[in-house]
Amino acid sequence: MSRPPDLTPAEFNIMKVLWLRERATVAEVRAELNKKPGVDLAYTTVMTLLGRLAAKGAVAVDKDREPYVYAPAFRRESVLRDRLRSFLSDVFDGDSQAMVLGLVADESLSLDELRAIERDLGGERPRKKEKR
Repeated sequence: MSRPPDLTPAEFNIMKVLWLRERATVAEVRAELNKKPGVDLAYTTVMTLLGRLAAKGAVAVDKDREPYVYAPAFRRESVLRDRLRSFLSDVFDGDSQAMVLGLVADESLSLDELRAIERDLGGERPRKKEKR
């Protein structure tokens, strides 16, 4: 599969809805986006954004029925991994240690989150039994 296209923040929000729902019409995407406080997107705005996403190859469009149904062309994990790599390269010049240490130093990660990450990475070591 090819590399996911670059997405604007507005396009990324639409992709989040499509990943959540798997398939949706313009009206369904709009309804989901407008659930957020302070958001009131027009139908035509969502339709334009979905059209841009289709032109970029980020979504597939089922035109066999009306209204059209849109589905993500890339898995969420693939797009997130690509965006993270770009962020790491652009902001931290590829220095992943600086990025992680920045999150820890800024207290963006709690101790529980750090422990969960360590477990996910396979770093948890069995505890030795205490001698009595």
